[in-house]
Amino acid sequence: MTADRRRACAAALIGLPSMGPRRLARLLSARHPEEVWEQLVAGCHPDGPGDDLTRDAGSVDPDEVAAGYAAAGVVVLLPDDDGYPDRLRHDPGAPAVLFATGRPSCLAGRPAVAIVGTRSATPYGRQMAQELGGDLADAGVVVVSGLAKGIDAAAHTGALRTEVGDPGPAVAVVGTGPDVVYPAATAGLWGEVARKGAIFSEAPLGTQPHPGVFPARNRIIAALADVVVVVECHHQGGSLYTAEAAARRGIPVGAVPGSVKSRASEGTNGLLVDGCTPIRDAADVLVAISLSTAGGSGSHPPTDRLALTAARGLDRQPPSSQPPQLTGSDGVRSKPAEGSPTRQVLDAVESQPTSLETILLRTGLSVGAAAEACDHLVDSGHLRSGGGWWSRS
Repeated sequence: MTADRRRACAAALIGLPSMGPRRLARLLSARHPEEVWEQLVAGCHPDGPGDDLTRDAGSVDPDEVAAGYAAAGVVVLLPDDDGYPDRLRHDPGAPAVLFATGRPSCLAGRPAVAIVGTRSATPYGRQMAQELGGDLADAGVVVVSGLAKGIDAAAHTGALRTEVGDPGPAVAVVGTGPDVVYPAATAGLWGEVARKGAIFSEAPLGTQPHPGVFPARNRIIAALADVVVVVECHHQGGSLYTAEAAARRGIPVGAVPGSVKSRASEGTNGLLVDGCTPIRDAADVLVAISLSTAGGSGSHPPTDRLALTAARGLDRQPPSSQPPQLTGSDGVRSKPAEGSPTRQVLDAVESQPTSLETILLRTGLSVGAAAEACDHLVDSGHLRSGGGWWSRS
């Protein structure tokens, strides 16, 4: 089979209604895409019962799917393709298939910084993000973000306005399909990033925005970066997931200090309390990049053991706020109430280590709610915790 046929089959697989990135990664962990596709069409599902996949695959032509991507100007990338980002190849959360517009190879050989933060940014936050994006691009650094409103858009706007001869490109990782601009207000910025840098997505064409795709997208943003910088973030902001995903990968996390009176800086100021690196300007980021790429620890905290307690506001709970008692009068642990966030998390965690990313995808909870439930379950003895993971006791 040719490389084009492999890409066509991979794109067809991820486009099946009952397929998702994790399911596809499992299927392709030991087989080539065309092998999986042929088995599905033949009714021999390679991963156990799969009538849904077999039914859906019977009406799809991979070559037509590939033609649709080509017509949309979208490149289909597999991990062994030249354009697939090197930083993702060996990442534990690497997408089995990645879609790109623009110049996917623009990351090669350059340092990269993820600048993330709240959609409801203050003027101060937008100004800081834009200045950081522009100054880092002037220094040849790739600015990575999610093309959301607020901090993301400001960082990319700054990176694209640079006038130096060889600026660092802007790179975006989006949660929708590569043809679905979201939010619509960023359409102009979306097109400019695609022209001057690259846009990546693990979602097939036509995928509309829904809550589950954004926590998953954030792991890719973190994995592409040498340093992650959070500019403004609330206690339960999605940017905290990006910070935690970076921490699990040993990637330094920095935070821009903000007013203690600003709710938009609650999470970022909490990150500083938790031990993250203060970021005042691009010079601080460049120092962090140098330390990271040189393998030095410098003043960085041990990010693989970073607990985002203050960032999530869990250090400010009143003494009367006690975890729910999950042990019965007979001393036997009882399960939390059906449908409660604590029960949702308990049902989502397996006996094997389960990451926060997996818990978020399975429950649909916010980062803060999931983290609080995990803490309660650890206190009650239902779960054990490690460096960014939980498992059944």
